[in-house]
Amino acid sequence: MVFEYILKKNNIDPKNDLNIDQSIDFGSTAAAFSGGQADFTVV
Repeated sequence: MVFEYILKKNNIDPKNDLNIDQSIDFGSTAAAFSGGQADFTVV
């Protein structure tokens, strides 16, 4: 929710401008990033 708020405050529409995958388990975010499945992670 905080991430989406920050995006909106910077004129980025999270639903139309980005593909945010929130289905990933928090403990797996580093592996997804290092494995090339994600461009960014937010912790």
